[in-house]
Amino acid sequence: MPTVPLSSIATVRMGVTLRGRDATRPDPNGSCYLVQISDLENDGTFRNENFARFEPNEPVNSSLFLRTGDILFPNRGTRTAAVVMTHAAKNILAGAQFFVLSRKTTEVIPAYLAWTLRTSEAARYFSSRRKGTLVQTLQRFHLEDFPVPLPSLEVQQAILKIDDLEREARALESRLAERRATHLEKSLLKAAHQA
Repeated sequence: MPTVPLSSIATVRMGVTLRGRDATRPDPNGSCYLVQISDLENDGTFRNENFARFEPNEPVNSSLFLRTGDILFPNRGTRTAAVVMTHAAKNILAGAQFFVLSRKTTEVIPAYLAWTLRTSEAARYFSSRRKGTLVQTLQRFHLEDFPVPLPSLEVQQAILKIDDLEREARALESRLAERRATHLEKSLLKAAHQA
């Protein structure tokens, strides 16, 4: 399967840096929303889709607002929790702890590109390139150089479908394990009371 550098299929930019001590102070009536690292799960989904609202203390260039299909990728820490923006809401910003990827070509599906960034192969690639002792950081050029396997759109769709099915299977297994544990506990408690 051919691989291409990520920079050939997507642009990479930093999230926004808003200056001032209270630049992103929550404001329930704020005109903007801010995506934070804590909003992401490692599996490429959002833990929390009620992003914090705030009112910027300076004008924000409209090109910095996230668009549907943009991919968020943490540039600090060791997580490879790439997630695709699917929200219709406007005025959503990603903080400076993210890289924001926007595809350049229709030859790649955003969800597939995000999936490649969450693979164990990607984790090894980024792990060997992060720098820092207290907080590990990743340089933009390392992300841009990441080799992305680029099969046909049909194969990309098939990979995403299988990945979705696997995620559903894991969720079902987790719920089943919880029910088994609950049932076993009830049975043991009943036995304890009857003894």
